[in-house]
Amino acid sequence: MNYNRTPIATAPAFDLVSVKARLRFTDSIADAEIAALAHAAVAEIEAYCDLAFMDQTITTITDQWPGCIIALPVGPVAEGATVTVAVIEADGTATPVMSGWWLEAGRYPRLHFTTTTPGARLRISYPAGYGEDAASVPADLALAIQEHVCASFDERGSTEAPRGLPPAVARIIARHRKVRA
Repeated sequence: MNYNRTPIATAPAFDLVSVKARLRFTDSIADAEIAALAHAAVAEIEAYCDLAFMDQTITTITDQWPGCIIALPVGPVAEGATVTVAVIEADGTATPVMSGWWLEAGRYPRLHFTTTTPGARLRISYPAGYGEDAASVPADLALAIQEHVCASFDERGSTEAPRGLPPAVARIIARHRKVRA
């Protein structure tokens, strides 16, 4: 299932002062580089865990009629979130589906259908994220961002540095990752 992210919140998902403190930086000479590394860390962790740190709209299109329960690709989703569902017709038009389904909110959101919907692809849009500023990101994920930046900063320019997530980051974010079936 492919999906697109559209930001709602415009603030970064990290606190630059905290990231710099983790790096033991006190001056501002490398702020732009540190911020760029932090943005990259956020993007990598979000993609790896199918998370939305900051509030954003997720729009996904199913490949085919998926059945009675659809696991939505990105969480968390707040209780009472506004979700739109539309059937994509053969000619490409979208017909809204206003009823016959309900949202199971939380870290691993799911859409449950209670009535029969025509067998077709669906377009689903919903809000996901922890909040509008870095303070809303859970502390362990904020630490993962900081650790990722530290490793990336220390290894910048190295051709022999190990690839992939730093081990400390992988351990921290493991509990937030969906188990694949």
